[in-house]
Amino acid sequence: MRKNIYILFLIALCSGFAGCAMKEGGYPQERYDGWWITNPGTESGYYSSASPRLIVSGTVTNTADQPLSGIYIALPGVREPNEPAILTYNYSITDSLGQYTIIRYRGREVPTEITVVATDSTGLYPEQYIFAPVTYDTALIQNQKIPYNGYATANFKL
Repeated sequence: MRKNIYILFLIALCSGFAGCAMKEGGYPQERYDGWWITNPGTESGYYSSASPRLIVSGTVTNTADQPLSGIYIALPGVREPNEPAILTYNYSITDSLGQYTIIRYRGREVPTEITVVATDSTGLYPEQYIFAPVTYDTALIQNQKIPYNGYATANFKL
């Protein structure tokens, strides 16, 4: 029993030192892609030690402004050729309020615009494409602000 407690103590101690360091001014730092990121980090006040994300959201309505559920939303050109289809990662389906969200890793690219496509599997509504601008929050890496999370909104009217 005493040996198990000692091992757990060592694991907790080591993981605490490996994941975080202090910088002058008392701000914690974390590793990201080989860099130290200083918290508080982004201009928006949000900080995450995870990889940067591309977050696409919006609504789908008909011409009478009624929400459409079950509409397939995808990001062509973002998905890798052998990447499996994963709901809410590289595609989404609108809910009963016509809303959708796709959250995926951004990777190293920093696109200024993405293509979002809405497809009705029943064929009642024609497929529609929107070229949505992407805005970014920033992270402070080695005293430089770099684009971090990307945000795009695409609202469809089918």
